[in-house]
Amino acid sequence: MRTTPFATIVIPTFNQDSYLRQALDSLLAQTDSDWEAIIVNDGSTDNTRSIADDYAARDSRFRCIHKSNGGVASALNAGLEHARGDWIHWLSSDDLFEPHKLAVNRQWIEQNPDSNFFFSYFTLLREPTGERERRELWGPLPAAENQLLTLFYRNYINGISICIRGAAWREIGFFDESLRYAQDYDLWLRLLQKHRGVFIPEWTVVSRNHIAQGSETFPDACYYDTAKAALRFINEHSFPELVPFADLRHQETAKKAIVCALDVATDPSSFLYCLGPHTALLSRILEWVFSDACIHPDLKATVKNRIDAMSFAESNDDWTWMWRQLAIATNEELPVFHHNPQPHLALAMREWRSKQISDHAKQKTLRDYLSRFDGIEDERFLPSSSSNSRIVFLVNVETEDAAAWLDAAGRLGKRGFRPLVLFESGAGDLPTFDTLDWFNIVRIAAFDSHSLPRLGDVELLVTERSAPEAVWVSTLSSLILEAGLCAGDIENRVLSAFERRQPRRPIIFLERVTWGGGAERVVYDIIRHLNRKFYQPSVWTMFPDHTTPPALPDDVEILNLHESALRDWAPTGETVTPPTRFHRIYHRVVPLRLRGKLQLGRVITSLKQRLRGLARAALRPRLISVGSLTTHNSMTSPAELDFVASMLHHNPSAAGLARAVTGLGDGALVVSVMEEAAVAAWLAQAEAPFPYIASLHTVESACLPDNYPSPGRLKAERWLFSAACNRATAVTMPTNGCMTDLAVNFLVSSSKIRKIPNPVDCSKVRWLSFQQDPAVQRWKAASPVFRLVHVGRLDPQKNHNLLLFACRELKSRGRAFSLAIVGDGHARRDIENTVREYKLENEVILVGEQKNPFPWIAAADSLLLTSRFEAFALVLLEAMVCETPVISVDCPVGPAEVLNNGEFGLLVSPNDPVAMADAVERLIQDPQLALRLKKAGHERAKLFDVKSILPLWEALIDETPAIPEAIDS
Repeated sequence: MRTTPFATIVIPTFNQDSYLRQALDSLLAQTDSDWEAIIVNDGSTDNTRSIADDYAARDSRFRCIHKSNGGVASALNAGLEHARGDWIHWLSSDDLFEPHKLAVNRQWIEQNPDSNFFFSYFTLLREPTGERERRELWGPLPAAENQLLTLFYRNYINGISICIRGAAWREIGFFDESLRYAQDYDLWLRLLQKHRGVFIPEWTVVSRNHIAQGSETFPDACYYDTAKAALRFINEHSFPELVPFADLRHQETAKKAIVCALDVATDPSSFLYCLGPHTALLSRILEWVFSDACIHPDLKATVKNRIDAMSFAESNDDWTWMWRQLAIATNEELPVFHHNPQPHLALAMREWRSKQISDHAKQKTLRDYLSRFDGIEDERFLPSSSSNSRIVFLVNVETEDAAAWLDAAGRLGKRGFRPLVLFESGAGDLPTFDTLDWFNIVRIAAFDSHSLPRLGDVELLVTERSAPEAVWVSTLSSLILEAGLCAGDIENRVLSAFERRQPRRPIIFLERVTWGGGAERVVYDIIRHLNRKFYQPSVWTMFPDHTTPPALPDDVEILNLHESALRDWAPTGETVTPPTRFHRIYHRVVPLRLRGKLQLGRVITSLKQRLRGLARAALRPRLISVGSLTTHNSMTSPAELDFVASMLHHNPSAAGLARAVTGLGDGALVVSVMEEAAVAAWLAQAEAPFPYIASLHTVESACLPDNYPSPGRLKAERWLFSAACNRATAVTMPTNGCMTDLAVNFLVSSSKIRKIPNPVDCSKVRWLSFQQDPAVQRWKAASPVFRLVHVGRLDPQKNHNLLLFACRELKSRGRAFSLAIVGDGHARRDIENTVREYKLENEVILVGEQKNPFPWIAAADSLLLTSRFEAFALVLLEAMVCETPVISVDCPVGPAEVLNNGEFGLLVSPNDPVAMADAVERLIQDPQLALRLKKAGHERAKLFDVKSILPLWEALIDETPAIPEAIDS
């Protein structure tokens, strides 16, 4: 005969006399009467004691324990110590059991005699309305093998629905009284590590929602406590112990376990991250997958590819920064991973500091939690010079100053900075990835183009010597420190690097739109790296954007001039009869205010006189040869030009620019990007004299006729453009050929023209080339042959006819190859027709415009360039960064300069498809040639890195006076 009850229900209560009777009555209503209830009064000051004693006096199944207040976990433990039943239940004093709760539990226990842990659905009772809603679980119901892992994502177990065998409970221990809000969550983790949970798909309990419960009075504390418990549990258990019921010797089972763990680890909303991003679960995954205990080598690629994918998120937050650091570590050839326990307090302090710096709404709740439950009474205000900037220290493992560098990194971490220390020379027996309280350490074999670009953007790079490998870090600024500095000196030098001189000089980059082609990419790179100590860059556009540009740094203002200018730009209505074309500008197009400031009458007369005074040879059309490109020099007299369309086009931007630049003060400098911007800057001088640099990026004599096919409009634009260049403080061109073209064909003084090559952001391009693109992977899998790639707009200037003719030639020679054409444009249909005409459907694919073309370039064995002309051919450098050999036609004017006349890539004659096919065959037949071009091209590209080109721009900016010289009359 049984001497103990089948079920024990522990009922902790504190000052809930208004709900306690309903809870106890729900036990009296049970259809299964074999139970005992232990009411634990946790120091209540209301009528709770008398209610509990009254029920105990009326029914011997109720027993009471009265104790001083110690929290829910303390009360539950007090009840558990006196529990006699075989199966333990928990009923909060403000909740209810359904009448069939215990009977349903008994039924499932009988059906699953070996199980020790059951839980079920619950009904939510909304206190204000009395409405009852049958709810699903708080989180997804996991597979039996993944119950513990899924708990790191969501707490899917409702506490009052549980039924646990008493012996199992005593085996794993009682509730952790240090956890005031997640004591139940912590217990579920420990139970599920030993026992599979059995889900009962019935609604057996009622959970009341009211404003006085702890989850409502301090809801964030529930999440913080949960993350604390999760982190502590992971620190204490290896990965196999996190999946205790999965046979990891079986490959498919092991893969499912790893994928489930990665699903949880890659979701920033997972409960284990409620105290901030951390690598604890990932560390356990890496520790097992990269160890001898894991007998499935393919899992390394599974984990590495998932981490790589996470590292490419377009964000600068702590979450993405964590993944980029992990990507460097996992891409080492022989990484070593050991889990380093991560204390919750260090994590919480980092998260609090981050929230302080960003002025996050949750900073106060986290501070209150740390104060109440961890005894942290830290300063409530940010230390001076705080920042969340990312700092990378490149340190040789043999340096004598390593301890000082690590100490400095920790000091900076406490200020809110996000330091990373990279040690070169490999890890040896030390872990590749190591987590300290305020920063991480990654130990890698070499600082090179295979590792450093994976960092993405960082604000500051700190090296102990001049580091040529720094080209592969996408840093906005660099700091080189001498040997022998102490930690305080290093800290102060870093803080000084972030100080900004006041006032900084405003540098306005005037563009047609923020994103279009190569010129806009150049501006984007320059703006990102321009020294913020001395300059404050802005982007002003003349027309609305037609595409989504990449994000510029947060401190860069973007202003569209077009809309603001159109609001008040209009003729004043004065009545005149303009007898000549030139007078149309004066009366119909140019506003009265602009005329008065510009004194157009005198300027026009003066310009006419100047042009008439030029030598007849200068005015007579003549042939000019720039490379193999022949153009006409015909600077026509203003009297012959029709300026109406030109001025209607340019004046809104000029008026908007003049108005906007006036408020910036005398130090402002405008960098006008391409032809339209240069003309607008020149016209704006009438109202607001300011210095401007005309930044040009094309062969103008070839470009302008394409832009303005109408002869009258072309003549007007050529005249305006020439005047704008001659009035500029300086004109920049990327190549010698472009400089010659501008000087000869537009009569721009050679003394004004500066050669500044277009920069390539080596680290950025290299990093983007690592991104996994499913379409590229399919191309590689379907084309195990020599792969070619062409990147550029689909228009006649790129000369796709030559490209496809060369492909037809290769096919006729029996060569197996595949060509991917990356880009889009109005010539797409013509190209598709040519592909069909040449029967190249199996060899050529058009993949369209790609937001990130670099995986395509990196996957190719060679990049082909077939353009009719290229001012610079930046794509050649980008391919070299990707370690892809290049073959280019020797068109005017850029490729020969970029490739140094064929030293760093193969140059072939223009419009010669046979020569292009011959060059491709050379690479196919000579792997050593391809290898040499890869290595040589890689080094060549570094010379054009943005960090090498930027000093040329900053020197030119510094040379430019704040106030332009007076306009000649």
